[in-house]
Amino acid sequence: MRLSKLRQKRSVRVAAAAAAFMALVVGLRFWYLEEQGNFHAITPGEAYRSAQMDRDELEYYLGKYHIRSVINLRGRAAGQPWYEEEVKVCRELGVGHYDVVLKADELPPQEEIGYLIALFKHVPRPVLIHCRAGSDRSGLAAAIWKVVVDGASKQEAQRQLSLLYGHLPFGPTQVMDQFLDQWVVQTSAVVESKNRRDSCPPWECECLDF
Repeated sequence: MRLSKLRQKRSVRVAAAAAAFMALVVGLRFWYLEEQGNFHAITPGEAYRSAQMDRDELEYYLGKYHIRSVINLRGRAAGQPWYEEEVKVCRELGVGHYDVVLKADELPPQEEIGYLIALFKHVPRPVLIHCRAGSDRSGLAAAIWKVVVDGASKQEAQRQLSLLYGHLPFGPTQVMDQFLDQWVVQTSAVVESKNRRDSCPPWECECLDF
């Protein structure tokens, strides 16, 4: 009886240590990705993804990759320093800035997905898509890009939602995987040409058709 209790306690300690270690690894990875901007190409020369950047990081990547449009998946946040700085940088550099409202722990509204696809069709490229950490919302948006713009299968697009970018397929953020798995791609959603570069004015969205 005593030996059994000792084994139980040892198992609990081992499980707790393993959980703490995994939490540390995940935490360090998220810290690293956010500090490094979590910048990656979705389609080189056409679309890129990242975490939220500060002024210096944003200016660097916009210039190096000749970005013409920024799609912010965190929604409009007037008065917030990160938002005001991002908009200001884009204005100064003549880069289009567009806001889409997605949450990492909720299934995205169909109207926001429709708006995101409309942006993919019409905004000038190359485009930079970002959320806060660049892992969940950016991963879903990147997966949708792969399907509707590059013509990739959903299985291939699923790679955009992976640990490589900091996405965890369990817990609250698994709704991103759930949405992609259940998403039915409408023929009208597919972009006619991956090389299409419409000249939508960077600060106006009247040219977008919904």
